[in-house]
Amino acid sequence: MTTLRIVQLYPDLLGVTGDRGNVDVLAARARFAGLDAEVVPVGIGDPSPEAPHVVVIGNGPLSAMRAVRDDLAGRRDWLDAQRADGAAVLAVGGGAELLADGVDLLDGGRVDGLGLVPARVARTRRRRVGYVVADTSDGRLIGFEDHASEWTLSDAAGSGIRYGKVIAGDGSVAGGTETLFVDGLYATNVQGPVLPLNPQLADAILRRASTAAGVEYVLGVEHESVDRHAAAARAEIERLAESKHFTAIQL
Repeated sequence: MTTLRIVQLYPDLLGVTGDRGNVDVLAARARFAGLDAEVVPVGIGDPSPEAPHVVVIGNGPLSAMRAVRDDLAGRRDWLDAQRADGAAVLAVGGGAELLADGVDLLDGGRVDGLGLVPARVARTRRRRVGYVVADTSDGRLIGFEDHASEWTLSDAAGSGIRYGKVIAGDGSVAGGTETLFVDGLYATNVQGPVLPLNPQLADAILRRASTAAGVEYVLGVEHESVDRHAAAARAEIERLAESKHFTAIQL
């Protein structure tokens, strides 16, 4: 049986918005497809695993971002090499911000990013909180956003990295976009976690991962059973998101 290796970076520090749930969804859906799944947690100073098929980087506060930044920067070439070999990367919230060009802080300081996502992040006094719905090439992205930041694409970034067009809520990226997609890397601010409500995104990640592993990812009966529950929750969130106006929290 083929084994998909799912690496979660810094689960103790970058995991404040249910990011282990994203890992659990990927592992479960891989097993539903008849594959095995190995989950490998990696902390600061741990060796980078060989040949991962998926890398998950979760969300965390500024203190956690600063704590892991240097260690993550030391894994930049490793991340690039894995993507070149076909691995998928899911980065959420603070973890996604660390992969951008950098984060400009309210006090005038900055946190340097790894430059894997051609965008700059600015922390804002306006906090965006509420449901978010966006149309993507993989289907409708639905979930919850809670962030005080805005992403601006760099001049060199193509418009094709915009993954979701926001139809309800705010989104992360200037111009009405939620989530960026760059060469197998999804950078998102959909939290809660994102994958239980968005099986279509989990499947897109797993299809790429399976191709890297040399196998086909095939949906089955167990996927359908779980997806019915997700569909019901998604429908209710869409109703709430489109019928209510969420005001921002001012810091």
